[in-house]
Amino acid sequence: MSKAIQVLLTDDSPTMLQVLTRLLSAQPDVTVVGTARDGEEAVALARSLKPDVITLDVQMPGMDGLGATERIMAETPCRILMVSGAPDTDLSFRALQAGALEVISKPQGSPEDVARFGVRLLSAIRLLAEVPLVTQRHEGRNTAPNLPENARVAGFALASSIGGPTALASLLWLLPRSLPYPLFIAQHITPGFTVGLHRWLSSLSPLPVEIARASEQPRAGTVYLAPDGHHLRVGMQGEIVIEKASGSTFPSGDLLLASLSRAYGSHAAGAVLSGMGEEGAVGLMAIKRAGGLTFAQDPQTCLVAGMPEAALRNKATDHAVSPEALATILRSLEGMPPPGSPPGL
Repeated sequence: MSKAIQVLLTDDSPTMLQVLTRLLSAQPDVTVVGTARDGEEAVALARSLKPDVITLDVQMPGMDGLGATERIMAETPCRILMVSGAPDTDLSFRALQAGALEVISKPQGSPEDVARFGVRLLSAIRLLAEVPLVTQRHEGRNTAPNLPENARVAGFALASSIGGPTALASLLWLLPRSLPYPLFIAQHITPGFTVGLHRWLSSLSPLPVEIARASEQPRAGTVYLAPDGHHLRVGMQGEIVIEKASGSTFPSGDLLLASLSRAYGSHAAGAVLSGMGEEGAVGLMAIKRAGGLTFAQDPQTCLVAGMPEAALRNKATDHAVSPEALATILRSLEGMPPPGSPPGL
């Protein structure tokens, strides 16, 4: 954005509002246009001020962050950043499902923690300000493409970022417990929120959802998430490999997808879902070159279409499908023994 990013801050703590206002007002590219003490006030100010980004405290007296998100997205759609004092709270992920774009955790109180929080907050606000504002959801392409007859996969990987939790929720709840292969997920997430994502997806999915453990052999019909602050990939013998992550973007979708191409070859499969940037396109291309199956979420159905658009633009896949159509595809695929399985399985 060429003009300063206009931000509306919401928190039930006057002290926190003062801290955030002082922090953001010191930035030349950010302008605090208003502050709200509860959800009702945030809804009213969103309507009158029409800011670029709104920060919402998750837990507030009266109307909480979830209720405010639902009202704002229905009445005056805006880019919403949730700020949670409890990283694993289900309200955070329900707010993402309602249309919020990202969630970060509040500082614990020490000056050092507040300083680190300030860096995360500014980074998130600047990132979200570049996200195209979605005012209407599209159903997209709900017809599954024609696949090779009797297509069999040893494992399926999903890579997603901003908007990914919503797509994952739409997909997972449509899958059967009898899914004949494991499902791996690389969802970019703020440190501290993996436990909450795990619990939230577990409440929606008929499949068991687990936080992956190193050296474990993945089981058919199980969904695996990367541990907090780590990358997830599959080793050459089909075992789960966990790696400590560095940088600001993790777990890596490219790393996960590419590992399936090496471990499973033509029996690998993967999809890139909603997210900003181009992450996942390289890994998806590795699966395509190995002869596996590749898909991208239909950009019309994404909260943020950057990642699927990159995969389609780079010819890493020819199939753009809605989460519901992708669920139909996953249900139709047959499983096969992964590397390292005992004979006869």
